[in-house]
Amino acid sequence: MSVGNKRLELSSSYASGGSKGNIIIDSGTTLTYFPAEFYSKFESAVAEEINFERIDHPSHLLCYNISDHDIDVPNITAHFSGADVKLNLTSTFFPITDDHELECLAFQAGQQSIFGNLARSNVLVGYDRVEKTVSFKPMDCTKL
Repeated sequence: MSVGNKRLELSSSYASGGSKGNIIIDSGTTLTYFPAEFYSKFESAVAEEINFERIDHPSHLLCYNISDHDIDVPNITAHFSGADVKLNLTSTFFPITDDHELECLAFQAGQQSIFGNLARSNVLVGYDRVEKTVSFKPMDCTKL
């Protein structure tokens, strides 16, 4: 993962059935989860780049009060073998209140690494089971 110009290596490994990789791509999981140690580094890197008031929220998500302002988020990129997925504002932050004044990071600490569906907003994911590869294609999913 990269936050701005800062690259963070997800060193813990997820491997199953002889496959390689360190993250599960799951369409049934909303948020993206990282092991606590990595998440702490990731959250700190994001927080360093944002100049808004941080709000303590019961969900333990990284949240900001952005009332009447557009949030200026750092470029966040997920790096995969052979592919980089650049995330946009709606992939990285989501409104947690009806008035959209409270925006929260769509990532959280968890038991294992899971690339959730918010991070893949407007990204077509291809699975080649023969070659054992995954591909990503940016697209406007509202036009499907």
